Amino acid sequence: MKKVLLLLVSTLILSYVGITLTLAQEAEKKAEAPAAAEKPKTPAVKPETLSGTLQTVVAEQKLVVVTDASGIPFNFKVTGATKIKVGGSKAKLADLSGATGKPVSVKFLAEKKTGDVAVTIEVQ
Repeated sequence: MKKVLLLLVSTLILSYVGITLTLAQEAEKKAEAPAAAEKPKTPAVKPETLSGTLQTVVAEQKLVVVTDASGIPFNFKVTGATKIKVGGSKAKLADLSGATGKPVSVKFLAEKKTGDVAVTIEVQ
């Protein structure tokens, strides 16, 4: 009888400990979930703007070169997400070839690993 009673008490204690640990783990997961949901949706790099002159367009490489007022050239990669306007109207990368030498404003993300990526290109 003592063995049965000891086995029953041991089983109850182990069950209690197991349930307590499970509940503690679930509470910890719930506490971590809101922290993961609070990640900022803004890019790690803030967009910068450069105004200058449209120097070169290499459509095959999806590359645009803009020189600033000092004559320093800046290369920008063009992606499918890049918004392009020429004279206030929507345009494509190929349309920029006819706009070389004109004033341009480029909003871009300065990426150290991949290079500067154009977000918007506006030719006046």
